[in-house]
Amino acid sequence: PCHRNMDIIQFIQALPKAEVHLHLEGALPWDMVRAYTQEALPAEPVWWRDEFRFDNFQHFISKLALCGRSVLCTLDAYYEAAAVIFQQLLAQNVRYVEISFAVSLAAKHNFEVADVAAVIREAVPPKLTVCVIGGLSREYPDWLTDERMAAILNAPALDGLDLHGDETQGGPAPFARIFRRAQKIGLLTKAHAGELCGPQSIKDTLKVLQVKRIEHGTTAEHNPALLAQLAAENITLDMCPWSNVKLRVVGSIGSHPIRYFLQQGIRVTLSTDDPTIFGYSLSEELLSLVERLHFTPAELAQLQINAFRVARMSIEKKNTILAEIDALLAKWVRE
Repeated sequence: PCHRNMDIIQFIQALPKAEVHLHLEGALPWDMVRAYTQEALPAEPVWWRDEFRFDNFQHFISKLALCGRSVLCTLDAYYEAAAVIFQQLLAQNVRYVEISFAVSLAAKHNFEVADVAAVIREAVPPKLTVCVIGGLSREYPDWLTDERMAAILNAPALDGLDLHGDETQGGPAPFARIFRRAQKIGLLTKAHAGELCGPQSIKDTLKVLQVKRIEHGTTAEHNPALLAQLAAENITLDMCPWSNVKLRVVGSIGSHPIRYFLQQGIRVTLSTDDPTIFGYSLSEELLSLVERLHFTPAELAQLQINAFRVARMSIEKKNTILAEIDALLAKWVRE
C-alpha cells in the first residue's frame, strides 16, 4: 500500500514535461477527425487498444492519412488543430513541444510552408514554448526542388527540419543539401532512423545529415559499436515506446530497450509520436514505463531532464524548469 501524500500519477502530473517527437497529423483531436470526415468513425478507434498491432507501416500511414486528409484542408484547420493540441499538452504540464507537420501534405493543398508554420505559431498559448518543424518525407526526394528548398528555408515561423516517412523507401542522401543549409542558418535538425530499418540506417543518417537528434533509433539495441558512438557523440534518441510496439518494432512495452539505452549513457527522451493513432498521451506513456518496466520517479525525471537539455528555449527558462524537477524529486524522496 502507498502511504505517500503523492502517488505516482500525481508525480507524473506535477513533473514538468517536454514532448519532442510529435507529428501534428498524428495528434489531431479525434473528435475533430470524426466531425470533419465523411466516414462513420467510432468514438474510440480499434487501434487505441493495447493489444492492437498495425499490419505494417503502410497500414499505419493509411490511418494517419485518413486523419490528415479529412481535417487539414484549410489553414484555419491547421490553426484549430494546433490550438487544441497545445491545450491538451498544457493540461499534462508540458512546457515545451517540438511539433512537426508534413510538408508534402501541405503542398498537396497548395499551402506555402511559411503560411502553415505561421498559423501553427499563432496558436501557441503563453505558457508553452513551441518549435515548429517542417517534416520532409523519405518517399518524396524528387519533390524537393531548389525552389521548394528555398521556400522552406526562408519560412520565418519555421524552427527546424525533420526527415520522416518510410525508412525502407530511401536513404538520407537526397536531403543532405537542405539539412546542411538549415544547420548553417541555425535551424534545429533531426531525423527518423532505426525504426523500420537496422543500425546501418542510423549510421548513414548521422553521417549524411550530420544531425545530433535521431527520432526512434530503437534498432541500435544490438549494435555495441553504434551504442558507443551514440553515447560518445552525445546523440539524443527521441523514443516513443507505444509507437514501436504497435508498429511491431518491439514485441511489448516490457521488452522495449529504453532503459538499456539510458544505462549505456545515451541521452534518451520520451514522446508519443502520434497520440491519435497509438492512443497514448505523454503522461500515459510515462505511466506505462512505471507499470510495465518498473521505472522509478528518478528515471522518469531523467527522461524529462534529457529533453529540456536539448530543448530550444532560453537558458533562464530551462534552468527554472530543471530546478523545479529537482525540487519535485526531493519532495518525492522526503515523503
